[in-house]
Amino acid sequence: MTDPAVDAREETLSPLLAGGAIATIGTVLSLVHAFHAVAHEKPVLATVIGAGLPLALSLALVYAGYWTARRPKPLPYVGRLTVWTVLGGIVFGLLLATITVHQYLAGSVPEDAVFQLATAVTGGSLGGFVVGLYDLRIQRRTDRIVALQRATADFGEAQTKTGVCRRIVQLVSSELDMSLAGVWLYREDRNALVPVEMTDRSEKLFDEYPTYEPGEGLSWQAFADGEPQIHDDLRSQRGVYNPETIIRSEIILPLGSHGVLTIGSRERNAFDDVDVSTAKLLASASSAVLDRTQREEQLRAKRRELETRNEHLNEFAAVVSHDLRNPLTVAQGHLELHREECESSSLDEIELAHQRMANLIDDLLELARAGQTIKQTRQVDLTAVASMAWEMVDSTAVRLEIPDEDVALEADEDRLRQLFENLFRNAIDHGGSTTTVRVGGLDGRRGFYVADDGRGVPPEDQERIFEHGYTTDEDGTGLGLVTVRRIVDAHGWSVSVAESDCGGARFEIETDSVGGENRSGQRSASVDGWNGAPHQP
Repeated sequence: MTDPAVDAREETLSPLLAGGAIATIGTVLSLVHAFHAVAHEKPVLATVIGAGLPLALSLALVYAGYWTARRPKPLPYVGRLTVWTVLGGIVFGLLLATITVHQYLAGSVPEDAVFQLATAVTGGSLGGFVVGLYDLRIQRRTDRIVALQRATADFGEAQTKTGVCRRIVQLVSSELDMSLAGVWLYREDRNALVPVEMTDRSEKLFDEYPTYEPGEGLSWQAFADGEPQIHDDLRSQRGVYNPETIIRSEIILPLGSHGVLTIGSRERNAFDDVDVSTAKLLASASSAVLDRTQREEQLRAKRRELETRNEHLNEFAAVVSHDLRNPLTVAQGHLELHREECESSSLDEIELAHQRMANLIDDLLELARAGQTIKQTRQVDLTAVASMAWEMVDSTAVRLEIPDEDVALEADEDRLRQLFENLFRNAIDHGGSTTTVRVGGLDGRRGFYVADDGRGVPPEDQERIFEHGYTTDEDGTGLGLVTVRRIVDAHGWSVSVAESDCGGARFEIETDSVGGENRSGQRSASVDGWNGAPHQP
């Protein structure tokens, strides 16, 4: 492990050397200008302009070197700053030297040419220092943005909000070079900002961290207002949570509705505009990542809830198929024995009741299976699936018209066949033995329809037809179309009912996307262009 003290010396070594070099240049030039001011025998105003002003500029250069070496936070890229300072002095000095050589060749050399050269070098060096500061600021901003872009690329590895917060403070420490930082997340159950993650140095410096409740501290104010706060000296700021804090400078950045990122320093005026702007960029990116992570956590929770519901549905299906069918079978057996012993119209009523119970059990089982989550889909031939579903329906006296061309659709084949079976049974139950059922594609839209020429659905009932228990058949269970709606919803599709061209019912299932994403995130293929060629069962 490295020694922090050694690291600190290495961190400040370059600024000390750079500041010393700049201060040395300024000191040499100051001596030259001071000698010129003493030796100058011209009028006072000429002395002030020719020697006093250059002396002041050279002393400013000395201070610039001191400022570079002794800043509370070491200035990065100081080697570039030194180069700019030296180059500025050289360029201005060469320009004046060129003029002086020209005058010499012309036979007229100023008697104070050396002092003029020193003045040019002073102005050039000070100008180079200012340009260097601007260059450093641009370079720091560019490098930090590149580093943040590179570092935030692996934000996706974090699966929880806590993991994202841990990555945030790591980036603040490593890429922004700010060692005191932490993230507070809002806890709705406590209505408070709770500390979640801190940098390593913060962990060593503080034994515990406050929890901010409404109205407490600057952090809650920034979170409530949604506006960043930058404080150069906390001791002069009102509303500080702990007036005795050792933190002097602080940046508080809201993370949307999730909480705040706080960055601190034990020095006053520790953060410049580059620190603030890059920290804001990180906070903005972090807020977006936290939004995504929260959505994913909610989806995982919803998935777990659905899995639990599916387990309950499976248990329900087992009860229905075993614990209800067995007693019904026994009752039916006793009914047959009674038929052998006597004849009674009451026995027919009992048999009808048994049949209705059997139908109800079948529908309940279908409803349970329809409510299960669709785990996997694949490309299926809709014509083939509809044909298989038709074979499972008692349709000896009913005609089906179905396309004879291959039509691909992304779906769960078992659930899709179940959907067709229920729509076919519905058409037969409500249309009679002369019904014709048609299947086709939706013109200009993505999806398919199932239509019949039966008696249709009254307009006032078209909104209620998919409700649990709705039926116009006194022997119906009202679960068939509920099952259809469950299957459609599980695929992320939509279903509606309207009047068919023949006056019957027309069920339209829109898949939303052909060759693209639909509402369930699945992909579906076009079913447009079906020709409605007749298919004889």
